[in-house]
Amino acid sequence: MTCLFAVLAALLLPVGAAQAAPAAEDCVAVAEGRYAGTFATAGQTHCLELPSPKGARIAALTSLGGGTGLTVQVEVVDQNGTAQCTAVELARGGCALTGTAPFRALVHADDSAATGPYGVHFVRTDVLQAGCQVLPAGSFADDAAAVRLETGNGVFSHCLTIPADAHSTAELLRIRYGLPDDNELFPRYTISVVGTDGNGPSCYDHPTPGQQLRTDGLTSCSFTAGKAYTVLLQGQDAARSHALDRRDVTATAKGCAASAATAVGAPATTGTSGQNGTLRCHRITTASATDRLLVNARDVHDSTHMLIIDDTGRIACYQKTSVCRPTGSAGYQVVTQVPEGWSLPASYRLDAWRIGTADGPAPECTRAESVAYGYGPLTGTLSEERTGVCAVLESHPSDQFRVDVTATDGGTFTPEPALYNDLWINRCTGSSSPYNCQSDGLSTFVLALPDKTDRTAYRAELVCTYAPCGWENVSVGTVTPNTAQSGTVATLTVTGTALGMNTTVKLSGGPSPLTATTVSVSDDARTLKATVDLRTAPAGNWNISVSALGFQYPRGTLTVTPPAVSGLGTYKPITPTRLMDTRSGLGVPQAKVGQGETVTLQVTGTAGIPATGVSAVVLNVTATDPTTSSHVSVYPNGTTRTSASNLNFTAGQTIPNLVVVPVVNGKVSFYNNAGSVDLIADVAGYYTTDGTGSTYKPITPTRLMDTRSGLGVPQAKVGQGGTVTLQVTGTAGIPASGVTAVVLNITATDPTTGSYVSVYPNGTTRTSASNLNFTAGQTIPNLVVVPVVNGKLSFYNNAGSVDLIADVAGYYTTDRTGSAYKPITPTRLMDTREGLGVPKAKVGQGGTVTLQVTGTAGIPASGVTAVVLNVTATDPTTGSYVSVYPNGTTRTSASNLNFTAGLTIPNLVVVPVVNGKLSFYNNAGSVDLIADVAGYYTM
Repeated sequence: MTCLFAVLAALLLPVGAAQAAPAAEDCVAVAEGRYAGTFATAGQTHCLELPSPKGARIAALTSLGGGTGLTVQVEVVDQNGTAQCTAVELARGGCALTGTAPFRALVHADDSAATGPYGVHFVRTDVLQAGCQVLPAGSFADDAAAVRLETGNGVFSHCLTIPADAHSTAELLRIRYGLPDDNELFPRYTISVVGTDGNGPSCYDHPTPGQQLRTDGLTSCSFTAGKAYTVLLQGQDAARSHALDRRDVTATAKGCAASAATAVGAPATTGTSGQNGTLRCHRITTASATDRLLVNARDVHDSTHMLIIDDTGRIACYQKTSVCRPTGSAGYQVVTQVPEGWSLPASYRLDAWRIGTADGPAPECTRAESVAYGYGPLTGTLSEERTGVCAVLESHPSDQFRVDVTATDGGTFTPEPALYNDLWINRCTGSSSPYNCQSDGLSTFVLALPDKTDRTAYRAELVCTYAPCGWENVSVGTVTPNTAQSGTVATLTVTGTALGMNTTVKLSGGPSPLTATTVSVSDDARTLKATVDLRTAPAGNWNISVSALGFQYPRGTLTVTPPAVSGLGTYKPITPTRLMDTRSGLGVPQAKVGQGETVTLQVTGTAGIPATGVSAVVLNVTATDPTTSSHVSVYPNGTTRTSASNLNFTAGQTIPNLVVVPVVNGKVSFYNNAGSVDLIADVAGYYTTDGTGSTYKPITPTRLMDTRSGLGVPQAKVGQGGTVTLQVTGTAGIPASGVTAVVLNITATDPTTGSYVSVYPNGTTRTSASNLNFTAGQTIPNLVVVPVVNGKLSFYNNAGSVDLIADVAGYYTTDRTGSAYKPITPTRLMDTREGLGVPKAKVGQGGTVTLQVTGTAGIPASGVTAVVLNVTATDPTTGSYVSVYPNGTTRTSASNLNFTAGLTIPNLVVVPVVNGKLSFYNNAGSVDLIADVAGYYTM
């Protein structure tokens, strides 16, 4: 470096009185172009008289050292010996001749003792030279426009021209350097570009990380329209090869595949990598120059580099493999390349998302209601169909988050999180989970599909490091209700701000404090739900306090009232009415019930059901359009759900079942175990403790109707839109009068198409309530409790044709001679899979198992006239049916469950009790049976 600065200093000194100008006879006249000379003795200086006139600009190129020629220094003086320019200006082609002609180049060897041949290449740059080859414009679709340049054998430099009308305002120059066979001489070369006015374009080299020598280098230059340029290559007098090309990188770039920026997470554009060094170009357009894009090239090796230039030629992103976030232009040219030395993928994916606009983050980014304790968890799958997700966080500038990201499918690669501030700078650090992210205020959170994989299932959660985050501080408003009944599990609702799952509600003032379990917090962190177990809590006033982040907030009292009087219920039938339909939002929010989710339905005070005094309701519940196999449990809200289930179904199946549900706080809860499913509930009646209803009279199960044989109705299938009417009073032991409702097991068999059947009291208008839903060819039963108006029942079929069978199990009467109903907590009494209640074994063909029901699960040992069971058949080996009947009696032809091989199907049964036991008969194959008790009848 010291030697270089010495040479430069000497060249910068003017030649004045102390150094006489060489005489004309001492100089050799030379032409523009290459000149070859020889130093015969050490210390010589050669004078070369130049043909260039005053006002011209020239370059003097010499070998950069090594090879066969000497390394020399050149200075240019005028006739009077006045220095004209520096060595740097000569090398770059910007030496302006301003003195008195003729002008002379003084050449001497770097090494004053050296002798031998040397060369100087003189190029005039203020006008284009005919001896300089034109550097043609290339295309991203075809690299054939490259110029190949060789050095060696006295050649160490080249000049090329770019005509004034043959370039755009922004171009990408590429030089590919062929490494020599010898490795003793380190290769060197420089590229200079100079305009005819002496000013060069603004150029920027784009080095590849880890590349010591630019064997394949990119340089972007901003050219002035209408100006011609000379390109100078200065190298070594040694066997070398160079390939030089240029391409337009403005909006008019040729061979640049055009596509519009996409929404966040949209499928990526696919590109083929070609070979190492191959350039590809993608033109990305967007609606407005104020849009903010997020551009990323992904491949299995993370090797694809991007260089992004906007429509004005400005570099939006320097060459790199990481994400770029350009703005300020309505279009961008994204140039991709896998450089030499990087692993070569066969293809890559280019994401180009419009992540923000002048109005803020992209509209598809979910706006988080609160980040008081973080955000999430988010779960899902990223793939080439859904490449990313985003969310807008109303965070505070001082907020800090920990981001936990895991692969839930056991994969190696997880989504890469980013937290962008309003300047679109990513404030997340770390290379693996957990990541640390700092907020600068309003933030955009992004999870993107990473390189090296095309699919990953994930779980991601932002955890506020120092809660609360966001703009709201913790506050506690009200806690409701202010009364609850002993013997129940009460749900408390807390309002406020910045409430979290770690916020707790405590009750004091009783024998021992009670702590409620926080079960949910609303998305805006303003509403908290907590359940408190009052089943053993004594009546009285309990003090309420809410604990949040170490602070206590007293919030009045909860009055616990005495438990409800345990009374027997009598039945009040009502016109079948639809109370709930998740498909339309009737009674509950309009949404399928998801995996592990529960919806709660208000039943008292609706559809003619009283607001108080109701011990149980009778509902026909239908599951439809499930996404996977699952089961649904219907249970009294305010109690703990047991293992008992009411409906079992497979994906896509529509299936109903009658349920008799105890009522504790006026509501009924519906729990779905897996997938998601729509649920429908039609009420048929309720049990009241005020003694005004009907009592139940069980009878020996008897077949009243069979359209296949003409029993009770004409022998014919019930056609589309058809109705058959059955006389029920005055038959099979049912009185001719005083009957308010009958209990029937209805079976649909051999339907020609999917349909539903409604059973309703003859003499009334049929409602939208249905009782059976089935598919073509299916045999399916369901228990119905139907009001009786004129002694008859009507059976309506919606589509196709179907055979119907009806077996009576009992009736309700106003003569007060029957039994009253006592609901109990749904309890599993029998499971042949586990040996619960009966031996552990499937029930074989023609086999019967007997279950003791009285004296178990809260059922009295005596005085029981009938029990209500939900019976489920599962894993049958063949199509069959099961009959449930009172042990100690002769089984009749009535059946309760019908199923095909492999099907799991439930049905509610009301079975008389004779000797305290029930028998379960299976007709064919073998099957596992499950029985859950819902209640019993007693005198």
